[in-house]
Amino acid sequence: MFWFIKKKYIYIYSIWVLAALFTSTQLYLKTLDSGTGEGWFKLFGIQLLVWSVWAGLSPIIFWLGRRYRIDKQTYYSGVTLHFFSAIFLVIVYLAIYALLWNFLGLGSVSWETFQQYFKVFFLNLFHWHFFIYMAIIGIAHAIDYRKEAEVRREKADKLEKQLLKSELNTLRAQLSPHFLFNTINNVVGTIEQGKNRVAIGTLIRLGNFLRITLEESQHNLIPLKKELQYLKDYLEIEKFRNVELDILIHQSSELSECLVPNFILQPLVENAIKHGISQKKEAKRIEIGMENIGSNFKLWVYNEGPSLKEFGKERIGIGISSTISRLQIAYEDQAKFNLINVHNGVISELLLPMRYST
Repeated sequence: MFWFIKKKYIYIYSIWVLAALFTSTQLYLKTLDSGTGEGWFKLFGIQLLVWSVWAGLSPIIFWLGRRYRIDKQTYYSGVTLHFFSAIFLVIVYLAIYALLWNFLGLGSVSWETFQQYFKVFFLNLFHWHFFIYMAIIGIAHAIDYRKEAEVRREKADKLEKQLLKSELNTLRAQLSPHFLFNTINNVVGTIEQGKNRVAIGTLIRLGNFLRITLEESQHNLIPLKKELQYLKDYLEIEKFRNVELDILIHQSSELSECLVPNFILQPLVENAIKHGISQKKEAKRIEIGMENIGSNFKLWVYNEGPSLKEFGKERIGIGISSTISRLQIAYEDQAKFNLINVHNGVISELLLPMRYST
């Protein structure tokens, strides 16, 4: 904290040093033109001393700028206060200026010479230094507005993250019961068929899968290799119901660490089974694959079964619509989702930006 304050005042003083460099050089050029030949270092020393007065007054003006803001609510009172503050502080500055020149010029200070110096400086420099005060007030306001904008931006970012988290939790709340009810219905059907051991195995795997779902609910993005492991656990549950299900996963070690929204593939596979595999007796195969495409990568889920034209708009159910919403929340316009007709089936395709954990 103290380091920051010290650094800030070093910056402020550096501005007045630059002002001293500028004015001393200008005065030196004037002396050369007039033939008096004052030394530049002497002029710089005097100007540095003079401008250091403004450096000392600057913290007071910054405080006044923060304490008495000029905005819509306090426009007239703020302008009036700073108008009179400027007059007062400029008079104080010119008085100190006159004392310095009196002492430096004569080696002593007298009331008569002080009055003469002050009168000359007041008549020639008052308006210039009045605007210097106003410039400092303007800078103080600009710094405050910038700080407030940064605070507002941080608050907006926090609110946006909270909103995104809320929306993602809502989408998960939609998906979890959807998957859970389907699985429970499958278990009930298995029990009705007298396959109690199969039903027990399904419930055990379902319990493990739901535990993982709850544990990972706090992570919006997870490595692809972990997502595929969850998907394999889910497919093991599905295979209890459909032992003839043929599953093939084309896994790429190159893309295994890429981040994806958690459980993004599960609703696509569930959709492929519900609207693809289960609709045609000869449909058995599901394939999951991935492909590197420059700064993006593609994930796809293929299923045998009826085409989109055969099945109609019902293919776009809660799983697909939630997936599209999650992609929009996580990536905005950087991600795409497509359903594509292929020979003897349909492909669900995700195009995602390449991201890695830091």
